[in-house]
Amino acid sequence: MSKWAFLIFLLNVSLFAQIDNSWLGKWSGELFIFGQPGIEKLSTIHMELHISETDSANVCNWRIIYKDSANDDRKYLLRTIDQAKGRYVIDEKDGILLEANLLGNALISRFDIGGSLLEAQYTLLEDRIVFEVTVSSVNPVSTSESQLVQGEVRSYTVTNYQRANLFKVLN
Repeated sequence: MSKWAFLIFLLNVSLFAQIDNSWLGKWSGELFIFGQPGIEKLSTIHMELHISETDSANVCNWRIIYKDSANDDRKYLLRTIDQAKGRYVIDEKDGILLEANLLGNALISRFDIGGSLLEAQYTLLEDRIVFEVTVSSVNPVSTSESQLVQGEVRSYTVTNYQRANLFKVLN
């Protein structure tokens, strides 16, 4: 692909990548949590994602429920920073603002807290949202040198992986 065709492709992707009405609704499914190698899964819990409009332009309710609303109900906001560039922020409404980028149909956020690096991804498919979280240490487990690129490469151990297929239950 020529560099111009690639540039036009990127421009088209950025123009059409947006959190629109197809994301809105109540999504529900089982969250599978995996840990150490050799352990099939640590646990399974019910999860819901509620995405709805607010009275404010460029702001959606972004509510995540683990188990049930009495146990773990996270009432966040999704703020549009620059729709054309796919830039969003998940506002936890307690001072925490998580940068998020919409690439194609996947909203991805990467952040670190308490010595762990987390990547959360929400991928909108035709009939569901796939939610995935990958957790690793912020400290590399190994470092190597590339002779080809002439640069250092750091590797990280993944310590936890979570995945849910969330199906729309209400618009």
